[in-house]
Amino acid sequence: MNFELTNSFEKKTQKLCHKDSSIKSALTKQFKIFNQNPRNPSLKLHKLQGDRSTHFAIWIKGNLRALAIKVKDTYIFFDLITHDEY
Repeated sequence: MNFELTNSFEKKTQKLCHKDSSIKSALTKQFKIFNQNPRNPSLKLHKLQGDRSTHFAIWIKGNLRALAIKVKDTYIFFDLITHDEY
């Protein structure tokens, strides 16, 4: 499965990694798994409901999630937020 990271996603990642260095390794691990098999249960890939019904989320660590939209065969990750924020 193809995926892309937006500039805003990368900026937010840098900001969060500066605060907590373990986020970088968690992101690397989860995106490696996503690249190999986006349906791997450890990702907890799911479509959101309500106002965000066009978005998908994967679990990164703790309550941190990466949000994406799906365009054809590509997931475009655009935000990194806590579960409580969505």
